[in-house]
Amino acid sequence: MRRTAALHRWLYVLFLLWLPLGLAASTASQPSVTSEPIIIAHRGASGHAPEHTLSSYRLAARMHAGYIEIDVQMTKDQKMIAIHDTTLARTTNAESIYPNRAPWRVSDFSLNELKGLDAGSWFDGRFAAERIPTLDEVVNMLKTEHIQTPLYIETKQPGIEAAVVRLLQKKGYLQPGRAMFQSFHPESLQALKVMIPRGIALIQLVGENEACHSDPVKLLQRIAVYADGIGLPISLATKEWVRTAHSLGLIVHIYTVNEPRDLARLCAIGIDGLFTDYPDRPARIGVCRRPPHP
Repeated sequence: MRRTAALHRWLYVLFLLWLPLGLAASTASQPSVTSEPIIIAHRGASGHAPEHTLSSYRLAARMHAGYIEIDVQMTKDQKMIAIHDTTLARTTNAESIYPNRAPWRVSDFSLNELKGLDAGSWFDGRFAAERIPTLDEVVNMLKTEHIQTPLYIETKQPGIEAAVVRLLQKKGYLQPGRAMFQSFHPESLQALKVMIPRGIALIQLVGENEACHSDPVKLLQRIAVYADGIGLPISLATKEWVRTAHSLGLIVHIYTVNEPRDLARLCAIGIDGLFTDYPDRPARIGVCRRPPHP
């Protein structure tokens, strides 16, 4: 039974990859005014394919995600790549290829070295050919395959903002409706604020530890000075947080939402968007109509 279930899952993924892209375009240019929360593909369709690979991004588009999240870091030789962790051990075979280079920090490797790593087998052997993509490769793939799904870029480290902005501007993505930015680093969003056109949202990510040691109102007031919204972990998603954020003009995106029961609860409290590993799941649930704000 387990083998049969795995086969069915793989056939489903292949079917989605085969589907035409004509309906992949998103209309989520202004997340604060959508009638339903936008669906953000967390590291791509990472429940179906290895995170931050071209397969994962491509599949997210087939599943009609509102945005595709891309975590961006810089290599040792100053190339922008898409990867979440600051180390390579979890999502590549770096430990076996470079056994003497622990702790395998991304920033300690050149792009050429990284391109020799397998970025897919940890998820499933069928993805052994996947490599860590550069941001340039991601954008080129989307353009070549006529994928219109906009990008939700997370700057994982301060100091890379200008390089990211230059690339997106060159590729035609630096405009409302084609890109959005998020970061845990306030200084990164503050730097972006003076570089990007008006209408491109900046989202301040808030972690559990920070939230637990801060006054929510004061924290959100500080964020509202430079950002357009907040990204909250699902554990902090309460009506009080959402109401306070909205009162300050901040949109609210929640990470990471994979269960239908959580989706129903979050929609009931008026969130504006959610990250999910399975962007095909929320589309099947007709409960996510935003209630009118009081």
